Amino acid sequence: MSLFIIVALPFLGALLPGIMNSAGRAACAGVTFTVSLAAFIGLLTNLPSVLAGEVVMARVDWMPLLGLNFTLMLDGLGFFFALLILGIGLLIIAYARNYLSREDNMGQFFTYLLLFQGAMVGIVLSDNILLLLIFWELTSLSSFLLIGYWKHLPEGRQGARMALTVTGMGGLAMIGGMLILGQIVGSYDLSVILQNRDLIQADPLYVPALILILLGCFTKSAQFPFHFWLPHAMAAPTPVSAYLHSATMVKAGIFLMARMWPVLSGTPEWFVIVTTAGLVTMVLGAVIALFKHDLKALLAFSTVSHLGLITILLGTGTAFGAMAAMFHILNHATFKAALFMSAGIIDHEAHTRDIRLLGGLRKLMPVTFVIATVAALSMAGIPLLNGFLSKEMMLEEAGHTVLFNIPWLVPALATFGSLFSAAYCFRLIGHTFLGPVRHDYPAQPHDPGAGLWLPPAILVVMVVVIGVAPFLAEPFIKLVTASVLGGVVEVPTAHFKIWHGLVPALFLSIVAVLGGLAMLFLFKPALRLWDAAPRPEAKAIFEAIIEAAAKLAQKIILPLHNGAFSRYAAIGAVAII
Repeated sequence: MSLFIIVALPFLGALLPGIMNSAGRAACAGVTFTVSLAAFIGLLTNLPSVLAGEVVMARVDWMPLLGLNFTLMLDGLGFFFALLILGIGLLIIAYARNYLSREDNMGQFFTYLLLFQGAMVGIVLSDNILLLLIFWELTSLSSFLLIGYWKHLPEGRQGARMALTVTGMGGLAMIGGMLILGQIVGSYDLSVILQNRDLIQADPLYVPALILILLGCFTKSAQFPFHFWLPHAMAAPTPVSAYLHSATMVKAGIFLMARMWPVLSGTPEWFVIVTTAGLVTMVLGAVIALFKHDLKALLAFSTVSHLGLITILLGTGTAFGAMAAMFHILNHATFKAALFMSAGIIDHEAHTRDIRLLGGLRKLMPVTFVIATVAALSMAGIPLLNGFLSKEMMLEEAGHTVLFNIPWLVPALATFGSLFSAAYCFRLIGHTFLGPVRHDYPAQPHDPGAGLWLPPAILVVMVVVIGVAPFLAEPFIKLVTASVLGGVVEVPTAHFKIWHGLVPALFLSIVAVLGGLAMLFLFKPALRLWDAAPRPEAKAIFEAIIEAAAKLAQKIILPLHNGAFSRYAAIGAVAII
């Protein structure tokens, strides 16, 4: 199938859910599922070419003198992300059909979802950076609609505005960086830019371009200090949270760092900025996640932490780090989407996500218990599950990474972050599902029908299969890694396997898991210390900045707007000159 059709299908299909809304919930979800399935099948028709190492291209010259062409490119990296976007999208659509209530406007919801899906597919398949920027901003707009879908909730409206503001400002910065790259190379086509590593890195504008592009990536992927918007997006319906935070929205920044890796990585500036941001984000997200009582808030900060982990791997600038990053992207998408959907099931049945009001659910919701436990243990890095494999690779890479001339800094912080990661996973399992059955749940919980538990169960099967037989994923991940590396270095020969011997990464992993268990037993005193400790509140800081900016704008604009045409003409003339 043509790449143009694959990108166009979600946008064209977005017209259908609203039309079918009056026909009923099943019809509305059915047309949405059919559109996504058609795009998914169309993507798979290009799999033989991708596996053969070919790059599938589609091009229409629109404004060639300006460098703005509708050019699409499908290589291993683009195929990988498009597969996640469309594949997990199908599961989310099936889940949302059963999750949303009869009061929710399903036509509107699925229209927003398809618009977002089309924008994400457009990002990962774009070959022209100007086209990529258009799709990039479309994801910000469509995610704004999805996050604020429940308009009656103030936190939903606030979270949507915050996400749009932060990612939109990052997008503006990225536009500047991309335009600089285009001017350096003399072309806005990514396929051309990616062939000019030496030219770009030798240019005096390399560092400004790098910083501007990374601002776009960091805001989109919730890297410190822009991490705060993502947890506040939790006010969205759970299907949105599962989709945005596992395979799509937050992975857009990660994708762009991977796409630009051949031309931007390998310099001290890239290494220090990206690795440092990833380390701080990983540790901060993991620590905050442990002390969150809302299941979705815990999972949101865990997403922040794991995005930091992937950023560290890309920041090292090594081929092994890039390969480990691609592997963890796959693993994170599977276990995190399953966990968000499990949290949605608990909220749907028990009418609460507050861990303090839960406990003992393993007896009342055995199917949900198995799904959530396997996914959480994978996120904690327990052997025979896929999260263990990529976490080991991360710790191995961290052990060889020296930052600020301190050999122990990266491995120590990576282990510390992994320890808290294990701790919040164990807390999720222990405080939600274990313990005695309570008699004061807001609603009597029980396992739902297959429409809700089957989509996360499919992902959990992948968690186990990859964890037990990692060699099945190895060829594909190495193919994707080859696309990331772009011929700058060779793909690592290391094999994916469960046992690598008594290597340092194994001991660091054991420390993290045992430390996580110890932290779980010490949770109550640790929580008292956490609550007593003074700390800044990112949401309050953000709102104070917005309020100050609005007041400043009023002070500047209101005196100028006095209704006099002569004044407006003078201001316009000065601006034009």
